[in-house]
Amino acid sequence: MEKVLLVLGLLVMVYNLLYGLRLKRAVPGGVIGERSGQMLFLIAFFALAYLGVLLLTWNEPSSLLLFLLSLILLLGAVFVYLVLRLVDAIVASL
Repeated sequence: MEKVLLVLGLLVMVYNLLYGLRLKRAVPGGVIGERSGQMLFLIAFFALAYLGVLLLTWNEPSSLLLFLLSLILLLGAVFVYLVLRLVDAIVASL
């Protein structure tokens, strides 16, 4: 179960990275345009971290700690998605 949650979190983060790239191209400039590069760097860094955690824990036996870590990482990826949607809505309203 933990591996499934980690893979889902990684997939959501990869989607977030693609969504962020699309959003960066749509933003002409301003504060959001200036910070979008930093935001994309952090999203890419966390996507690589998800991949690292997945690879490092692949042969580990199931445990409550690993399950909680996987769940937290998945919910973190969902949070990033929600923030990107919020930024996209703000940009669209301008």
